[in-house]
Amino acid sequence: MHAVITLFKDSESFQPMARLQPIGMLPVLNRPVLEWHIINCVSSGIKQIHIVAVENPIAVGEFVGPDTRWGASIEMLVYKDPCGLKELLTRVRGLVQAPLLVIPAEIIINLKYTNLISSSYYAGKITRVLVDGSVEFGRRDNSWDCSRRSLETPVESGIFIADSGDSYAMEEVDYLWDRNFISIETPKDLWAANMTALGGGFNDFLHSYNRGLPSDEPLVGHHTYVDSAAILTPPCLIGDHCRINAGATISEFSIIGDRVIIDQSATVSSSLICENTYVGTDTSIERCVVSGNLMINLDIGSWTSVDDPLLLSRVKRKIVYGLSEKLFDKFFALVLLLTTSPIWIIRGLMRITRNKPFFARRKFMSRDIYFDPSSKDASRCANFLWFDNTGPFFERVPGLLDVLFGKLRLVGVRQLREDEFERYQDDWAKQRFEVLDGLFTPVDAECSGNFSEEEKIIAENYYTATRNLKEDFKILTKSIKNLLITN
Repeated sequence: MHAVITLFKDSESFQPMARLQPIGMLPVLNRPVLEWHIINCVSSGIKQIHIVAVENPIAVGEFVGPDTRWGASIEMLVYKDPCGLKELLTRVRGLVQAPLLVIPAEIIINLKYTNLISSSYYAGKITRVLVDGSVEFGRRDNSWDCSRRSLETPVESGIFIADSGDSYAMEEVDYLWDRNFISIETPKDLWAANMTALGGGFNDFLHSYNRGLPSDEPLVGHHTYVDSAAILTPPCLIGDHCRINAGATISEFSIIGDRVIIDQSATVSSSLICENTYVGTDTSIERCVVSGNLMINLDIGSWTSVDDPLLLSRVKRKIVYGLSEKLFDKFFALVLLLTTSPIWIIRGLMRITRNKPFFARRKFMSRDIYFDPSSKDASRCANFLWFDNTGPFFERVPGLLDVLFGKLRLVGVRQLREDEFERYQDDWAKQRFEVLDGLFTPVDAECSGNFSEEEKIIAENYYTATRNLKEDFKILTKSIKNLLITN
């Protein structure tokens, strides 16, 4: 059997949260819904899967990655627009074999696909999976609870099993499934799906990965720090690489995504906090969906962008700056500082005789490695040591002290002034921010004065993707050589 998983639902109600990903990539229990469908297919013995994307196909393709990750053959298809079942069957007819299971990625249904496969029959038919109930999650008698709501008329789940012959000539038959079902079309649906799953719902769909929910103990991920003075009330789920600081309160039915920081005395209750989010000191969040600095209160129903990064903001995964790199930076900075000491000491003394400080200073933005490094709001203005009017190399020699003090890397991307961040907000340009600012840069090593700004960003992006200590040393030597020649 082959499976086709479609990502066709319009993400308008999730904007701007879903600007870079379709609804099917949004999380349930800290995994994208698409991932749950792939896991369910593979565990049901379906090893041939096609994923059809319309919105943000690059993000979907990057997530799916190589087949070896899943133990199945997965192929991506990109359509310009969503299409109906019969048109879909016509388009994929030559790519798949009968029978074919079609699954919308934006649904959660308490169904193991093995149950559907074993009880369905094909022979020229389209078998539609209908459901006669959906789930609701809300407050019941001062506590949160999930209840099942019966539908007067069964509704289509969107799941079909079809023969791959002539879809227009096939007979349609119904397969009624009477378990829990949610179609994720709004942020409230996403919230309800997460709360229901945390409360033990959808066990057939989530199977062994959801075993033990709800739990009478908080579920805490790998490499997560929880301060002894933090309060965690189950059922709650905290992802990997998180930090829950002193006095923070995580109340029941709260899901904290991977790489989230909950700062001191913050409170999270009955909410979904998506990955890479910072929740500031004394911030209170209840019955909300939060992603970075975007928040929707489900009782109000509209997205809010929080401008104060000390309340809510996006957290970037910490930029790795390992011990070996620190030793490399400090060693070569010290060597260069001692080598050039006769020049910069004389230059500094000459400045003093002219009633100037020993070193000049220039203002750049210092980026916080725990927050979105491409955001001006997550940076602060700082003074860096400099010499003026001494040529491209010697003017930056005092910056070697900034390297020794840990304010700069020896090799990295260019430092920016506050007014320069707006130039680098396109997605393709943001990769340059994945490493720290450096005193010597790939632009110094590779680019001449007549290079365009785009060419400079490409050089920095390439460095970001390929950097290592050997590459750093290469850029350092080339930069010094080029700057001295220019001098």
